[in-house]
Amino acid sequence: MRKALVLAAALSMPLAGASVLLANPAGASAQAKFSKITCTTLTGTATGTTVVSGCTGGNTGGSSQPVNSSTLATGGTITWVSGSATTISAPVLKSTSAKKCPGYVKGGSSNPSADTFKANVTADTGDNLKVPGTATGAVCISSSGAITALKPLKAS
Repeated sequence: MRKALVLAAALSMPLAGASVLLANPAGASAQAKFSKITCTTLTGTATGTTVVSGCTGGNTGGSSQPVNSSTLATGGTITWVSGSATTISAPVLKSTSAKKCPGYVKGGSSNPSADTFKANVTADTGDNLKVPGTATGAVCISSSGAITALKPLKAS
């Protein structure tokens, strides 16, 4: 169950705007620069919805619409407030230190967990992100299932 929660958090971030790669728009020159998206904030729960915000780059409008976290655990589509959408594959997770996560207490019995993630960006509309691309980041998941960003989410 904990692994599913971590996976949901990891997928939420890249899709929600944390990090996303989008395809070159139709008619753009082959020499056009690809956009990169960086998102700094992630809020939500592993069993509910997640919103990615604090996004710069691309055409996100600054944040995502609420995304079902469990859907993202297996890959899925994130819709941005701008109206564009990004699709990612299921992320690959790697456990990392949770010392900088909210609620961490040295020696605590219910400390959060933390994972880094990497997912493939498989589709996008409305931005100049590279497809296929890569979305990366790190997330914290509290013992109650709250999801937050440990590091900014990036796509390139």
